[in-house]
Amino acid sequence: MTPPAIPAAPPATGPAPATDPLDALRARLDAADAALLDAVRTRLDICLRIGEYKRLHQVPMMQPHRIAQVHANAARYAADHGIDPAFLRTLYDTIITETCRLEDEWIASGGAPVPTPVHASASARGAVS
Repeated sequence: MTPPAIPAAPPATGPAPATDPLDALRARLDAADAALLDAVRTRLDICLRIGEYKRLHQVPMMQPHRIAQVHANAARYAADHGIDPAFLRTLYDTIITETCRLEDEWIASGGAPVPTPVHASASARGAVS
Protein backbone atom coordinates (compact mmCIF):
# COMPACT_ATOMS: atom_id res chain seq x y z
CA MET A 1 0.00 0.00 0.00
CA THR A 2 1.26 3.45 -0.83
CA PRO A 3 0.22 6.17 1.61
CA PRO A 4 -1.10 9.43 0.21
CA ALA A 5 1.07 12.53 0.31
CA ILE A 6 1.23 14.07 3.76
CA PRO A 7 1.66 17.81 4.28
CA ALA A 8 4.98 18.90 5.75
CA ALA A 9 5.10 18.94 9.53
CA PRO A 10 5.35 22.28 11.30
CA PRO A 11 8.72 23.16 12.84
CA ALA A 12 9.34 21.45 16.19
CA THR A 13 9.33 24.61 18.32
CA GLY A 14 6.93 23.77 21.11
CA PRO A 15 3.47 22.27 21.31
CA ALA A 16 1.83 21.54 18.00
CA PRO A 17 -1.16 23.69 17.14
CA ALA A 18 -4.61 22.10 17.17
CA THR A 19 -4.65 22.18 13.37
CA ASP A 20 -1.47 20.09 13.14
CA PRO A 21 -1.84 17.56 10.29
CA LEU A 22 -0.57 14.86 12.68
CA ASP A 23 -3.44 15.58 15.06
CA ALA A 24 -5.90 15.34 12.19
CA LEU A 25 -4.40 12.04 11.05
CA ARG A 26 -4.47 10.69 14.60
CA ALA A 27 -8.12 11.69 14.94
CA ARG A 28 -8.88 9.76 11.75
CA LEU A 29 -6.89 6.81 13.10
CA ASP A 30 -8.84 6.91 16.37
CA ALA A 31 -12.09 6.85 14.39
CA ALA A 32 -10.84 3.92 12.32
CA ASP A 33 -9.82 2.10 15.52
CA ALA A 34 -13.27 2.66 17.01
CA ALA A 35 -14.89 1.26 13.86
CA LEU A 36 -12.51 -1.72 13.92
CA LEU A 37 -13.31 -2.48 17.55
CA ASP A 38 -17.04 -2.18 16.86
CA ALA A 39 -16.65 -4.57 13.91
CA VAL A 40 -14.79 -7.09 16.08
CA ARG A 41 -17.49 -6.83 18.74
CA THR A 42 -20.22 -7.34 16.12
CA ARG A 43 -18.35 -10.36 14.76
CA LEU A 44 -18.09 -11.91 18.23
CA ASP A 45 -21.80 -11.34 18.85
CA ILE A 46 -22.65 -13.02 15.54
CA CYS A 47 -20.40 -15.93 16.47
CA LEU A 48 -22.36 -16.37 19.69
CA ARG A 49 -25.54 -16.67 17.63
CA ILE A 50 -23.77 -19.26 15.49
CA GLY A 51 -22.70 -21.07 18.67
CA GLU A 52 -26.31 -21.16 19.81
CA TYR A 53 -27.41 -22.58 16.46
CA LYS A 54 -24.69 -25.22 16.65
CA ARG A 55 -25.70 -26.09 20.22
CA LEU A 56 -29.39 -26.45 19.35
CA HIS A 57 -28.74 -28.48 16.20
CA GLN A 58 -25.77 -30.54 17.47
CA VAL A 59 -23.46 -29.08 14.84
CA PRO A 60 -19.78 -29.57 15.73
CA MET A 61 -18.16 -26.33 16.86
CA MET A 62 -15.05 -26.82 14.72
CA GLN A 63 -15.74 -26.26 11.02
CA PRO A 64 -12.37 -26.48 9.21
CA HIS A 65 -13.90 -25.74 5.80
CA ARG A 66 -15.35 -22.49 7.16
CA ILE A 67 -11.98 -21.47 8.63
CA ALA A 68 -10.36 -22.15 5.25
CA GLN A 69 -13.02 -20.02 3.55
CA VAL A 70 -12.43 -17.11 5.96
CA HIS A 71 -8.67 -17.31 5.36
CA ALA A 72 -9.20 -17.44 1.59
CA ASN A 73 -11.45 -14.35 1.76
CA ALA A 74 -8.80 -12.50 3.78
CA ALA A 75 -6.03 -13.54 1.36
CA ARG A 76 -8.08 -12.30 -1.59
CA TYR A 77 -8.73 -9.01 0.22
CA ALA A 78 -5.02 -8.68 0.98
CA ALA A 79 -4.11 -9.22 -2.66
CA ASP A 80 -6.75 -6.76 -3.88
CA HIS A 81 -5.74 -4.03 -1.42
CA GLY A 82 -1.96 -4.35 -1.17
CA ILE A 83 -1.94 -5.72 2.38
CA ASP A 84 0.53 -8.35 3.55
CA PRO A 85 -1.43 -11.64 3.47
CA ALA A 86 0.64 -13.03 6.36
CA PHE A 87 -0.52 -10.12 8.52
CA LEU A 88 -4.19 -10.81 7.75
CA ARG A 89 -3.69 -14.54 8.31
CA THR A 90 -2.21 -13.85 11.75
CA LEU A 91 -5.01 -11.40 12.53
CA TYR A 92 -7.68 -13.91 11.53
CA ASP A 93 -5.92 -16.72 13.41
CA THR A 94 -6.27 -14.60 16.55
CA ILE A 95 -9.91 -13.76 15.84
CA ILE A 96 -10.78 -17.37 14.98
CA THR A 97 -9.08 -18.66 18.15
CA GLU A 98 -11.19 -16.32 20.27
CA THR A 99 -14.33 -17.19 18.32
CA CYS A 100 -13.77 -20.91 18.85
CA ARG A 101 -13.18 -20.34 22.56
CA LEU A 102 -16.41 -18.39 22.89
CA GLU A 103 -18.42 -20.94 20.89
CA ASP A 104 -16.95 -23.81 22.95
CA GLU A 105 -17.89 -22.06 26.20
CA TRP A 106 -21.36 -21.25 24.92
CA ILE A 107 -22.05 -24.79 23.73
CA ALA A 108 -20.58 -26.35 26.91
CA SER A 109 -22.68 -24.07 29.11
CA GLY A 110 -25.87 -25.31 27.49
CA GLY A 111 -26.56 -21.80 26.29
CA ALA A 112 -26.24 -20.22 29.72
CA PRO A 113 -24.29 -16.97 29.81
CA VAL A 114 -20.68 -17.48 30.81
CA PRO A 115 -18.66 -14.87 32.69
CA THR A 116 -17.20 -12.89 29.81
CA PRO A 117 -18.15 -9.35 28.81
CA VAL A 118 -19.25 -10.45 25.33
CA HIS A 119 -21.64 -13.07 26.67
CA ALA A 120 -23.08 -10.77 29.30
CA SER A 121 -23.82 -7.92 26.92
CA ALA A 122 -24.99 -10.22 24.12
CA SER A 123 -27.51 -11.85 26.45
CA ALA A 124 -28.62 -8.50 27.83
CA ARG A 125 -29.28 -7.21 24.30
CA GLY A 126 -31.00 -10.42 23.27
CA ALA A 127 -28.31 -11.17 20.68
CA VAL A 128 -28.44 -14.86 21.53
CA SER A 129 -31.72 -16.62 22.04
